[in-house]
Formats: sequence, C-alpha cells, structure tokens
Amino acid sequence: ALCYAELGTMITKSGAEYSYLIEAFGSLVGYLYSWTTVMVLKPSSFAIITLSFAEYASAPFYPDCTPPLVVIKCLSAAAIVIITGVNCLSVKLARYVQNFFTAAKLIIIAVIVVAGIVLMAQGNTENLSNAFEGSTTSFGAIGLAFYNGLWAYDGW
Repeated sequence: ALCYAELGTMITKSGAEYSYLIEAFGSLVGYLYSWTTVMVLKPSSFAIITLSFAEYASAPFYPDCTPPLVVIKCLSAAAIVIITGVNCLSVKLARYVQNFFTAAKLIIIAVIVVAGIVLMAQGNTENLSNAFEGSTTSFGAIGLAFYNGLWAYDGW
C-alpha cells in the first residue's frame, strides 16, 4: 500500500499499474501488462470468485455431501450472466448492487467477530489450546499458507 501511495504521488497519470509500467519500462511492457490483465487475470479472478460463491451458495442444499460439480458450474455461470447483465443495464444499478453486497459482507464480518468474542468470553477456547501444534516457521511455508488462504478450497 505504501509503494502504491508513493507511486501515485510521483506518477500522477491515471491508469495505475499501466502508467507505472510505461513510465518505468516503456510502452511495450505497459501494453503487455494491460493485455494480460484484460485477457487472463481479470476473467480468471472473476471465475474463481463466482465458483467460490456458487460452492458456498449451493452447500446448504447438499448438507451431507459436497454439491455436484455441474451444479456449482451452472450456478457460477448464472452468476456471471447476472453480473454482466446488471453491468450492461446500468452503471448506477451496478453501483447500488456493489454497495449492497459490500455492506452485507461488512455486516457478516462484524457478526462473526462479535460472535467469536462472545464465545471466547463465555470460555469456549478449546479450539485455541493447540493452535500452532505441528506448524513450521520456514518462509516458504508461510508464503504458501498466505497464498492458499486467498484461494482456499475443500480444506486446503
């Protein structure tokens, strides 16, 4: 965050990473970054997010097992179509939808934090007794743990 703040004050052009890469390495690198972002990074990130949504949204309907893959993929595709449709209909509507879901996420996070504090205050700390048992302190393992925490699936 500090690096981006410094770059933003030094290079005042709009375009974020694109502008920074053009300034540092030239227009070819900036173009390749933009192309890669538009064609690979953003769509794959969107697909991962919608697949995560679909898995969590379909899980309550399959309480004793994991949802079938076809259900997850169809729900993910439906989410992509709906989000794309909302964005095509109106930018203002897309802004309202985004604000609603952001507020919902913040409320859910607050509920989880408050519930955790209440449970800890009631003495429910048995899950914390051996929290770091079997863990390692190597830099590679810590980095891998952070990366896997970003895209955690099925107990990874």
